[in-house]
Amino acid sequence: MSWDALPPQESIHIEGVDDAPEEVVRATARASEAQGGICKAPFSAERPHVNLFGVRNPVVATVTGNFRLTAESSSSDVRHLVLDFGATAFPVLEGQSVGILPTGTDSNGKSHYVRLYSVASPRNGERPNYNNLSLTVKRVTHDHAGSPVAGVGSNYLCDLRVGDQVKIVGPYGATFLMPNHPGSSLLMICTGTGSAPMRAMTEWRRRHLANSENSALMLFFGARMPEELPYFGPLMKLPKHFIDVNFAFSRVPGRPKRYVQDAIRERGDAVVRRLRDENTYIYVCGVRGMEAGVESAFRDVCQGHGVDWESLRPTLLTQNRLHVETY
Repeated sequence: MSWDALPPQESIHIEGVDDAPEEVVRATARASEAQGGICKAPFSAERPHVNLFGVRNPVVATVTGNFRLTAESSSSDVRHLVLDFGATAFPVLEGQSVGILPTGTDSNGKSHYVRLYSVASPRNGERPNYNNLSLTVKRVTHDHAGSPVAGVGSNYLCDLRVGDQVKIVGPYGATFLMPNHPGSSLLMICTGTGSAPMRAMTEWRRRHLANSENSALMLFFGARMPEELPYFGPLMKLPKHFIDVNFAFSRVPGRPKRYVQDAIRERGDAVVRRLRDENTYIYVCGVRGMEAGVESAFRDVCQGHGVDWESLRPTLLTQNRLHVETY
């Protein structure tokens, strides 16, 4: 009561999540730290809808599909979930995220906080023109140190059955969006479930620009081994002229470890051409820490082609062409 003024308040401004729960704001801020903060969306990106539903008024979706993407023999359980919103409008764009509210309470008896997941389907739905979307979810059974732990959000989602209902908030994100102008190309780099937004972007282009000669897609996709890589089969069936796919597997028996940064160095000529092209937009998504290896590879391939990465990087950010989200 003796205060003459309120104490300083911590303020976090994140484009597209200003009214989101605190845990969503923090997760989004942390995810974009690798690029030095928020990089605005491409100038031609579709205008996104954000914060349509909050914790106090979540939308309820029905599970219409839960498919295992990885081999049954694999210890990595990755799922493709399809959620239907019925008559409730829930518009999302490729690159946006939604928040899941797991059922139950934590050890303190409080409701679980929001878990964020990137949308894996294009803007017109997993099934075209149906009011649904899909997520790519890996069941978490161990922490980063290797100790057994059951991820609350991931296990909740992976155990859902067709017909179950899920409370969802959002959508969130107004920056990690794809360009829409003719002739724009995508350079996508991901690991594991970081493939979700890349799948959404690729599928949107496949449905609408699969035969365009002026719109190139290039993908670098990393996993431990082929049977642990989500969407491996569908990717292999895409036409070579539509997308240039480069896999990197780090735990194949009898082979040296190979990561996405190694694949980038091997394709240095093509990568530098895309980095120089003002109509190419770069997207990096996956496990936190991968961005360091990707940036090191960019620096190396640029140096080998007479390009100064330290000068190019801020230009990419100024042009809204470099987008990084790692968790």
